Amino acid sequence: MGIKIIRAPFVGQVFTLGKPTKILGPGVHWVSPIISSVVKISTALQTAEVDIDVITKGGTPTSIKVGYTARVVNATQALINVQNAFQTLRVSVISVVSGAANSYTIDELAQYKSQIANKAETELHELSKTNGWGLGGFQIAIGDPSMTDELKKLLMREEAVKRENAANIQKAHNQLEVAKQLANVASILQHNPFAKELLRLQMISDMGGTDGKVIVIDSSSKSTGLLGTV
Repeated sequence: MGIKIIRAPFVGQVFTLGKPTKILGPGVHWVSPIISSVVKISTALQTAEVDIDVITKGGTPTSIKVGYTARVVNATQALINVQNAFQTLRVSVISVVSGAANSYTIDELAQYKSQIANKAETELHELSKTNGWGLGGFQIAIGDPSMTDELKKLLMREEAVKRENAANIQKAHNQLEVAKQLANVASILQHNPFAKELLRLQMISDMGGTDGKVIVIDSSSKSTGLLGTV
């Protein structure tokens, strides 16, 4: 008949004629059953975790596991200003952490986890204060970034294509250098008959390297005749 028992860590929000009037701490209380009602809410620390998809500064999609902890510090605000304070917190953790993580490359994410977590805690505190969530005691823990197997395969293929392109570019560069050298030799031979003759003799010598004999035909002669062997 109007007796309310509140057990820790719960508190009771009293509504009189539909309006919040007072908070009942743990213990036994009497509340008018005709005009008043009591809604209980836990003030214990609550911990949860969420996987957050992030597009890093370098454009690499990845996922990070985020653990977060908070508690109700103002029961009236937590019951009146938001439909579900901890559901609101979950959505905000995803938004705040992903927004902060987007400023880092995938390698930097693992290095600056503490800085990202501290920034997220500060932002959540300000959001709760501004919007009246009635939450406090925020603690954020961020795990190392991870990638799906499909994404890893995609990045490996991308790296293989980069290496192949680099090899093709180097090959083309080498071929260009050889072409330049050949063009330079051709230019020298064209303007230096002596060098041209030396090259011809070298070719004759290479052709006869097996048995020491080469048949030489004087192509400049009007009548094709055998001149001799080398």
